[in-house]
Amino acid sequence: MKKGLVLLAVVLPLVLAGCSKDDEPDVISLEVSEKTLYSGDKYQIEATSKAAINYTVENEYHAEVSETGLVTARFVGETNVLLSNGEDTKNFRVIVKPKYNLYPEPDVKFGDSKSSIVAKFGTPDAETSSGIGYVDYSNAAPILMFLFDSNDKLKIYAVMVKSFYSSTLAEFLSERYMPVAEEDGVFFFINGLNTTTATMAIGLQLYNTSYWMVGYIPITSTSTKSALLKSSKNTTETNAFDELLKQLQ
Repeated sequence: MKKGLVLLAVVLPLVLAGCSKDDEPDVISLEVSEKTLYSGDKYQIEATSKAAINYTVENEYHAEVSETGLVTARFVGETNVLLSNGEDTKNFRVIVKPKYNLYPEPDVKFGDSKSSIVAKFGTPDAETSSGIGYVDYSNAAPILMFLFDSNDKLKIYAVMVKSFYSSTLAEFLSERYMPVAEEDGVFFFINGLNTTTATMAIGLQLYNTSYWMVGYIPITSTSTKSALLKSSKNTTETNAFDELLKQLQ
């Protein structure tokens, strides 16, 4: 009896120790949990786990990640890469920073009221029946214009960028938006990987020898590439911008 008790006293702790070790959760070890990158940069996530780690990205517009955790920065913004091994999860934050800050893009939404735009930007320097405009918006983009629908809701806006900044403007837009088309001198970008996920299109065209016009246009669920190109050449809207520019220049 005593021999049995002695044997149990020796074996039981070893069994319990082995079980507790096996039952420990497989925690993912993540050396760095956040990284700031420029568009096009790559970064290898350094993470370890006893089991294989699965990598998924929340918003593929801003970054993509390979099966091995290699991150490629896409367009300016922030997203998370989720690491999972079946027992533990970790978040890796990806911040895509712009190299170019040519002008501040207006912080507005399509459908905003005319009164809210005026409250944000101040008394307009020019006003027509369909839009309002401002001068001295920024050094590189001195003119800012907004067009409204019949209910005074924002439907499109544009920034006039000095042609002196042509090369910088191309980089500025390319690191923020996906290029999708070019036709008759109009370059088109969208804020998504396709027109299904995008909510806005950006049309770029040389207005005259002094300025590029950068137009911000809403994308509807039925928008197509050809429809977007047609919208960028809308004669009514072009005339409305021309009318504002006559007062602003």
